[in-house]
Amino acid sequence: MTINFNKSIYPLKAIKKTVQAYKDLAKFKIIEKGGYFITELIDIKKDVESVIKDEFCNYVLSQVKQ
Repeated sequence: MTINFNKSIYPLKAIKKTVQAYKDLAKFKIIEKGGYFITELIDIKKDVESVIKDEFCNYVLSQVKQ
């Protein structure tokens, strides 16, 4: 699963904080490419697989304000 975050909206710090909070639910890889931080989620826990993308994005957004 891949999530693209626009660098002009989402700071890397917000994504990294979210990765720390979700580290027990999946493995994460962040790549900077062009105007985006591309976040790859692998080995996602089965019980959160259907909701992790939306929840992860919401958490990143909440960290932008901090």
